[in-house]
Amino acid sequence: MPKNVPLSAAQPLSAPQIHHIARCGECDALVSVQELARGEHAECPRCHNDLQSKDRWSLKRCSIIALALLILMPFALNYPLLSVNLIGVSIDASIWGGVWKMATEGYPYSAFLIFLCAVFMPISFAILVILLQLAKLMRQQPRNLLMALDYIKPWVMFDVYLVALGVTAFKVRDYASLSFDIYLIAFLATALLTTLLFAKINPKELWNDFYPQHTKLAQISAENPPHFCVNCHYTFDRPVLDYKNIPRCPRCHQAPSRSPEISLQQTWAALLAGIVMIFPANFYPISYISMNNISTGDTLFSGVVSFVEMGSYFVAFVVFFASIFVPISKIGVMLYLLFSIHFNWQHSIKWQMRLFHIVHFVGRWSMLDLFVLALMMSLVTRGQIINFSVGPAAIYFGLSVFLTMIATTTFDSRLLWKIYDKPKSN
Repeated sequence: MPKNVPLSAAQPLSAPQIHHIARCGECDALVSVQELARGEHAECPRCHNDLQSKDRWSLKRCSIIALALLILMPFALNYPLLSVNLIGVSIDASIWGGVWKMATEGYPYSAFLIFLCAVFMPISFAILVILLQLAKLMRQQPRNLLMALDYIKPWVMFDVYLVALGVTAFKVRDYASLSFDIYLIAFLATALLTTLLFAKINPKELWNDFYPQHTKLAQISAENPPHFCVNCHYTFDRPVLDYKNIPRCPRCHQAPSRSPEISLQQTWAALLAGIVMIFPANFYPISYISMNNISTGDTLFSGVVSFVEMGSYFVAFVVFFASIFVPISKIGVMLYLLFSIHFNWQHSIKWQMRLFHIVHFVGRWSMLDLFVLALMMSLVTRGQIINFSVGPAAIYFGLSVFLTMIATTTFDSRLLWKIYDKPKSN
């Protein structure tokens, strides 16, 4: 249950139930947070952003799941998941096999993007969780590990690869007989455990476990407002100075905040680059299929149309939603939010924040098409009756997804709340 007190309604300084003062990272409100019991969570009374939670799994349990993931991943990544039979020849598809074939047949940059999200990040994610548990047992303060976990978590996309596997199965079933291998069980278990670990581990709460918040009401005043670190979400009364006399967060030792101008420049730079990439990603072919020496190229939209013609309406909807609707909608929403800041549009803040949370959540699913390409490269190789190759749009599409995800990460929603707090003109 929520447990928080807005600062304006906070109890007297001597009240024992007031635990610490925290700034909300989304709306910049100052909230007094009480001591939480197990199963409770504290949320901002203004924007309902979670400030602190005790309703989560222990790091020990999460590390056990991470260890199970490391045991399963060699089977899920390197062993065949699907097999097709072309004129009596069985061909297997695996995650690593698709990445390797794509890299060695002239598409190393697209292969690198897939390797990051489907191989490197999931393995690193599991290793970091185990290292954090070891640091806890040895009573160490793993500042760098916590920062790395915070950066890596949004890029773990094993669940997206699971959906890509289903789309690939529908795509190749009309060309050859398809069968699933026993190692698919290991892949399904890995995807399930990764999703579970992704949902249950919270980097912000791990920061609070290793470096508890302790800013009290007595430490702040109108002349001494608390500082807030955008990197580790720490509220503190005064920063520390490094050897160059630059203010640093006492918890993560990073610059505690960015100026609004720099934050907007970072978001605009990533978003505009993503917009530039989205045009060739949609107009150039993303894949080529050659049958009987006749080659046809598919763009993102024509690939959706082909699924509709095959009668696979659900798969067509999934591919259209992830590959076309989500990337374009995400760009449109981010442009609207940025224009709202620049032109001081005082629209519904609840609606604006809801839009921002949606695009922040669904952006990673746009990698679906690249994962399908990697699996298709494994199943349909050069020299067979059916040839499959990656088109020039693949790298543009992957870069567009990465850049727009970076834009949503660097966007500072507190700028929207500053406009909301301004008095409305008649």
